[in-house]
Amino acid sequence: MRIAQLVLPGASAYERKSQQLDAAALGGQAESLSYTYTDTGVRQPLRLSAFDLVHVYGPRELPPATFVGFPKPYVASGTVRKPRFSFRSPREPEYALSPVESDDYTLLPEAVDDAYFDGNRQSTGNLVIGSIQRASTTNIIDQTLARIHRFRDDITWHLFTHQPSPGELAQLSAWIDPAVEEDDFDGLTAEAIVIGLPVVASRTPINVQRLEQGRTGFLTPVRDPNELVHAILAALFKPEVANPKMNAARQTASKFRIRQRLRVLRQIYENVTT
Repeated sequence: MRIAQLVLPGASAYERKSQQLDAAALGGQAESLSYTYTDTGVRQPLRLSAFDLVHVYGPRELPPATFVGFPKPYVASGTVRKPRFSFRSPREPEYALSPVESDDYTLLPEAVDDAYFDGNRQSTGNLVIGSIQRASTTNIIDQTLARIHRFRDDITWHLFTHQPSPGELAQLSAWIDPAVEEDDFDGLTAEAIVIGLPVVASRTPINVQRLEQGRTGFLTPVRDPNELVHAILAALFKPEVANPKMNAARQTASKFRIRQRLRVLRQIYENVTT
C-alpha cells in the first residue's frame, strides 16, 4: 500500500506534527507531495496516480476547490466546505479524522515522538512555566500573568515559538495550555505529560481527554484567568495535590506512543482500500 501525504496551507501545528510522526512510522509506504496550480488557479497535488490513497493534513474545513474531481480516495483532518455555486461537488473524505472522540469524526489517537519518552525532567531551581505562543491565547496569558505577579514575583512564563525539544521541556517547572478554542489541539500538552511535567490546561475536549478528566493534570474553565492562576500555583507549590496527578500521568503516558496511533491508522487505510 502506498500513501500520499498532503499538508494543506491551513494545517495546524498539531496536524503538521502528526504528519511527520506518521511519515516516520510508515517508512517507505508514505510520501509527502507538494502542490501545483492549474490554469484556473486551483491547487492540485502532484503524481497521485502512483498511490492507493491520500492522507490530507489540513484545517477542519477543507477548501472545496482542491477536491473537485479529486482522483483518489482520501482521509482527512476535516470535511469539505460545500460551495454555494458549483456545477461539480467536491469529493468528500472517506474518513474525517480527529484526536477527539466525536460522532462526526473517526478517532485517531494523538502520538508523541519517542524522544519525549526518553527525556528526564531536571530540577533547575528556577520557577519557569512554559506554553506555546499563539495569537488566540495572548490575552488570557497576559491576564493570568498579571494576577500571578500580585502574589509572586519569582515566576517566569516562557512562550515558545517552536515545538520545544525534550531537553527544553525537561527544564521547566510546569506546562500550561490556556487554549480558548475547542478545536485548538496545538498546546503540546501530551508532550509535557510524557516528559513528566505538572500540566495545567483549559478544559477543552482534547485536554479533558489528554488529562483523563483531570486525573493526570489540572483542568480549568476556558477563558478564566482566576482559576488558571489557582491551578498554576497548586501545580508549583502544592505537591500533595500535584504529585498524585503526575504519578497517574506516568502510568497512562503510553497511550501517546506512536504504535497506538499507527495501529488505528493502518486499519483505516485498509478499510479505504479494500
